[in-house]
Amino acid sequence: MRRLIDSYCPPLAVVALVATIATIGSAPAEERGVESCFSDLASCPITGCAPAGSTEALINKLKRTLPPSGTPIRMTLDDFLELQNQATRLVKQKHPLDEEARRKLRDLKLKSSNQKISEGELVELAGFMVGLPDFPKASGPESVNCRLSGTVNSDFHIPIAAEPGDTEFEGIVVEMIPQNRSSEWTIKKLKRIAKEGRPVVIRGQLFYDNMHLVNEDPHDVLHGQPKRASLWEIHPVTEFFVCMTANKKCNPKNVKTQQWMRLEKIKEQ
Repeated sequence: MRRLIDSYCPPLAVVALVATIATIGSAPAEERGVESCFSDLASCPITGCAPAGSTEALINKLKRTLPPSGTPIRMTLDDFLELQNQATRLVKQKHPLDEEARRKLRDLKLKSSNQKISEGELVELAGFMVGLPDFPKASGPESVNCRLSGTVNSDFHIPIAAEPGDTEFEGIVVEMIPQNRSSEWTIKKLKRIAKEGRPVVIRGQLFYDNMHLVNEDPHDVLHGQPKRASLWEIHPVTEFFVCMTANKKCNPKNVKTQQWMRLEKIKEQ
């Protein structure tokens, strides 16, 4: 009987089914078609689907927290890389963080200015959208948004790098959340701007996405991890400016000039 079993070759359809089941079983919950925990975005609490008091509830809450108003702290991509070195030393990567642990992400030092900065502050970054043709894109169902499906209920995942020819491995991620997002912030518009290679300036909350790993080496890709050189993000994005000059040269230190246009003011094509 053992010989019969060992020599049995199952139909290709069965092999495919087994492979599919194995793939589904190893995929994150957000990718497995897990049902939403609330019926719509308006009723989704700030902690999303996470159990009250959990580290997941804390990170979901932070992802939806708006930064204080005022003058943003200007950062460079090198600042994000240096902050990653500090965060890895203080709280590690892919590691749950409670409130006490997240307090360690305060009074860090920026490489560009020696200025102190903390998670949750309003920051500004100039760069270019990269990752075409896959990105920018809607992230899909996530716990933070109560696992609701559809672009209107999803964060927009946008890789940002220092130069238009850079890859995602060399950049960071910024995220536009669906709560109160302008209907004029669209993936179609973002992809067109990225394809044109226009400089952008992003403002929003400085946030450490501790549940991932840095994935910066194209020769040693960590599958299942977003490609990026730092886990520090701008999340949520609160303002997004685009350089609209013909030569694509704008002063990133002054977005109030006519060179720059808010994303919501740019016409869809």
